[in-house]
This record gives sequence, structure tokens and C-alpha cells, in this order.
Amino acid sequence: MAINNRIFKAILILIAVLIIAGYGLVFYLQLDEPMFFYHNYDQRVFDNESNHQDISFNLNYITNARDNRVVIGIEFPKYPDIIIQATEFRARNPFNWNFKAPKVPGDIYGLYSVRSVTCNLMEWPRGRALDDVVLEKAKILFSDASEIVVDIGTIQLYTERFDTIPLEPVLSSSSSDGSGKTAYKILENLTIVAVDSASMEKFKDRVQWQINTKTPEDSVGMTFQEGSALEVTSRVDSTEDIVSEYTLFDLHPKVIFMDDNGVQYTQRFYNIDSIYHNYSFIELYRYIRARRTI
Repeated sequence: MAINNRIFKAILILIAVLIIAGYGLVFYLQLDEPMFFYHNYDQRVFDNESNHQDISFNLNYITNARDNRVVIGIEFPKYPDIIIQATEFRARNPFNWNFKAPKVPGDIYGLYSVRSVTCNLMEWPRGRALDDVVLEKAKILFSDASEIVVDIGTIQLYTERFDTIPLEPVLSSSSSDGSGKTAYKILENLTIVAVDSASMEKFKDRVQWQINTKTPEDSVGMTFQEGSALEVTSRVDSTEDIVSEYTLFDLHPKVIFMDDNGVQYTQRFYNIDSIYHNYSFIELYRYIRARRTI
């Protein structure tokens, strides 16, 4: 009987130790505050005041699975005249009668939840180019009246004008393996005089893109005859660097052409992005640890 009592006590002590260790592990793994992923977006704003513009982008973040707060507002202290409407809830489909919005949005991965905030640009400086506007630091407002200031990466605004460009779109495609292709028919003789891919420089180890099989640098000076084809291909590769891998980006490099009369045209290229990821608890923990050491 004495032996059984000792075994029973030992089991109780072991259970207590495991419970305490479990609580300690949970406490160690949980986040003190939400952690926003880094984002690098080239965000266009059309230079057209007469038409409605749906200008939006997503900001994603990690928080604890039990965090019931949601983001209700985002402000950019450096640009108080830029007004953002922020929500974590998706728009309801009016034809889906059985749709029930979740109380707390997000996808759960173990102890963590990955959330996505849709940011609709409502107001911005009108009547001027926005190419010098770079959104980096953001004040995040939550539903419980708390707020944090975070580094969201780089949201580079730029003004897109409705100019006539002697390029006829033929094809635009992208695939889940990270590759993309855009093709145009040249409508008059053109020469590439400059390539502006400053945002691409940050991802030169992950993004490969070419203009008619030449690198952007080697394509400067390339001439195109009327009726010929322009083809831009891109590929986004994975990386072992977890912080780089989980950085969300959508890049729009700019190519400047000149015709035989010296008139210049600017064309942006798209389908170069990495905004969807397959997350897991272990990988998110790796990411959080890596971010804490930066």
C-alpha cells in the first residue's frame, strides 16, 4: 500500500510539473503584441478625379490565437492627409443568404492567428504626383481602444496617368509557381531608354525578370520595330530566409520608351508578387524568433 501511495503521489507530481511546464511554454510562445509582416507594395493611384477609384491593399499580421481584438483603423503619422478605411471583415456576398461572419476573423495555426486587414484609400493629396509618398510607419487602432505603432515595410504610392502608349496588350498571365508573363505588340518604332526598378533591388535574390530574354540593365538601348513583340517574363523564387520568405510584395517596375520623334512613354509591368503563403505553426514561430533578433 505504501508503495502504491508513493507511485500515486509521483504521478500527481509529474502531472503538476507537466501542467506548469505547459503553461510556461504557452506563456513563452505567446506574443506581447501583434506583429505585422513586412510589406513592399508599388501602389498605383490613377490621375483621374472624375471616376471612382477602388484603391486598396492588404496588411497582414500575426497575433495570439485568443486575441479577440480586431483592427478598426490605420493612420500614417507622417501623412495625416491620407485617410484609410480599414477592416478585417470581408464584404458579405448579398446572394449568400446563409453567410455568417465570424466573430473574430483570421486563420489559426496552433497558438497563433494570421489576420489580414483590407485598407481602402479614401483620401489622399489631390492634384499632385504621389511618387514621393512612401508609407512606412503606421499607427494601428484596435477595437478595444488599444493602439500600436509598427513598421509595415514600404508602400510606395505612384500616380498612373491615362496616357496613350503605342503598346497593344496581347497577353498577361501568372501562375502559382511564381512565374508571370506579359506580352505586347509594338505599334510604332520604340527604343528603351531607361528602366526604373528600384523596388526590385530589395528582392534581387528572389525575383528574376527579363525583357525579351535580356536583363533589365541589358535591355536599355534595345530597339523595337513597329509590329514586333515585347515580352516581359518574371519568376519569384523561394528562400531559406524566413523573414524574406514571409515578406509580402507586389512590384510594378517601370520601363521608359522613346519613339523616333523623341517622345517618351512610360509603361509599368505587373504580375510580380508574393502575397499568398502557406503558413504553419512551426514556420510562424521561426519567423517570430527571427524578427525578434532583428
